[in-house]
Amino acid sequence: MQNRIITMIVLVALGLVGTSSVSVNAYAQAEPTKCQTNALIGYGGTIFGVANVCTNGYTINVDLSTNYLPKEGWVFNAWLVDDNYEGSGYPLVMGKILESGTLSFDEIQTNARTWTDIVVTQQPADSLSPLPSWSNSVAQTWLAPPFGQ
Repeated sequence: MQNRIITMIVLVALGLVGTSSVSVNAYAQAEPTKCQTNALIGYGGTIFGVANVCTNGYTINVDLSTNYLPKEGWVFNAWLVDDNYEGSGYPLVMGKILESGTLSFDEIQTNARTWTDIVVTQQPADSLSPLPSWSNSVAQTWLAPPFGQ
């Protein structure tokens, strides 16, 4: 009898865990996905690369591409920026642009629309700082609505 009760509790708990992950996934896909493709603009209006950004409000997908290479011993990092600092309150690093000149970033967020810009910085490869080096920004693109909300 006691084993049967324990088994029933375990099955109910597993059912709740499975149901909650399905609910979160359904919530994250509740709105239609909107995409935009923007040029990453560098100094003097030079086209540094291209950014394709998609969101449904909760998920964000960013694909970047460039033909430029960082200087020796440095890397390009791409950042999502909340220019108003009203939503997230911080820049979010999407990661290092690979030697192939590409970066892919996918994430589920509470509000993926809070971001207003994508900025690419050039930073020392051995940097331990988790912060962007704004003085070494090499390109930027502004995100159109639904971003910035």
